[in-house]
Amino acid sequence: MSILAYAQKAAREPLEAVVLDDPAPPAGYDVDVEIAHCSVCHSDVHLLDGDWGDVARPLVPGHEIVGRVVSAGESAGLAEGTWVGIGWQAGSCGACGACLSGREQLCTGGKVRTCVGRPGGFATRVRADARFCFALPPEIDRATVAPLLCAGLTVFSPLERLGVGRGKRVGVVGVGGLGHLAIRFARAMGADVIGFDPDLGKRDLARDLGASDLVDPRGPLPQGALDLLLVTTHAPLVWDDWMRALDLEGTACVVGVAAGKLEVSFDPLMDEQKSITGSVIGSPATMRRMLAFAAAHGIAPIVERMPLAEVNEAIARVRQGKARMRVVLDA
Repeated sequence: MSILAYAQKAAREPLEAVVLDDPAPPAGYDVDVEIAHCSVCHSDVHLLDGDWGDVARPLVPGHEIVGRVVSAGESAGLAEGTWVGIGWQAGSCGACGACLSGREQLCTGGKVRTCVGRPGGFATRVRADARFCFALPPEIDRATVAPLLCAGLTVFSPLERLGVGRGKRVGVVGVGGLGHLAIRFARAMGADVIGFDPDLGKRDLARDLGASDLVDPRGPLPQGALDLLLVTTHAPLVWDDWMRALDLEGTACVVGVAAGKLEVSFDPLMDEQKSITGSVIGSPATMRRMLAFAAAHGIAPIVERMPLAEVNEAIARVRQGKARMRVVLDA
């Protein structure tokens, strides 16, 4: 069967419907996945707008994919009919120090991205490496789970790595596609959570998600009130102000990257032993733990759904900040 996809021929241009050639049957670890749902991530918009430099075009974006395995190579280990999720990372070298220590997301020998240099999920079918496809727990709603595969993993991974649990105080900067999931995960881990967002109309939402309150970041910030600050926004921050919101030996973790440089004084790093770190997606093992945790705690993204044929309208909503957390495209 031919593959219907939506591709962009030049940066910032609309996507057009195209027909991709049907590849040869999958071999080895490869599987073909019939796509049911794919959500629109801000990373897709960055690729479409040329913010991250030149990429191969025509570009078929999409890397938060949910679908059903329809054919598999001999080493794939996934039965036909299995429902799987696919995220940002599509492969790794398997031989570098990061890969050999279970940190494939940090691979230095050749990371593969799901929709960079190869067709992604704004299509009816995609070919993927079974080692980066993840069987979905039956308790999870397939129609809404797609954002967990990138946004969910992106926030769960540092929360887990930095030891969030009962009694920890977590601040989440930005209550959007990433931030709303960060609040849900952190609260389910037992943390006390405060959201920070200039849109105070989100206060009831933040509390429903599990935050104790929503604070306007433009006003006075609480001093020494947090053990961990998870920054999900792309907006530039005055970092010295935010470091004062951390308690002694607190950590600020960046998962949303703003333009420009991160500048901070030495005093909070030395006299107060505070830390700044970053985080990028997570390993396949972390992905599996995240999906299991989400299933066990009933954690789901807030989404609005649109048909795949309306992909350009969906991208416009995300680009303009009008999407209610995440847009999921139904193929």
